[in-house]
Amino acid sequence: MSKKAVVFFALWTSFWCSVFNYVYTLIPVFKGHPWIMFVCLAVFFGMGSTVKDVPHLMASAICGPIWGQVDLLLMTFGVFGTFLGGFFPILVGTAITMVLHIAFLDKTPFRDVPIIFAGVALTFGLGIGFLDYANILGLILSMLFGLILCGVCAWGQAFGMEKFPLE
Repeated sequence: MSKKAVVFFALWTSFWCSVFNYVYTLIPVFKGHPWIMFVCLAVFFGMGSTVKDVPHLMASAICGPIWGQVDLLLMTFGVFGTFLGGFFPILVGTAITMVLHIAFLDKTPFRDVPIIFAGVALTFGLGIGFLDYANILGLILSMLFGLILCGVCAWGQAFGMEKFPLE
């Protein structure tokens, strides 16, 4: 990417992050965690994603908090849940998630394990409890809003690279 494209991309992304952050704070159902959008940006750009990837990333993102709930459910099964401090439930939940999404859903919109793991991590990081519907919905909506931001930023990146090619 040329230096001009980098400057354009940086200004574009900074502007839209500010706009999205401001709008986010106005929408109560998001539960007031605008930094979730930045987690989405990290995963999005870390995966090398583009605008065309946003729809399937959104579908996959919905799975993350759901799998977080599955992990929480597995952790509630008496000895199974307490075995080595949750070792076994996470082993089982993570293995099932990976096999299902990588081997069986790899040709579907539910194939993006990095954003799924982000949703699981955010579920635990936010302290969302089992069947805490309001906070689960808030997390899912926050991730979807963040992925829309990712698409806007990626569009700016592509535009900047086209407008300011390497010299």
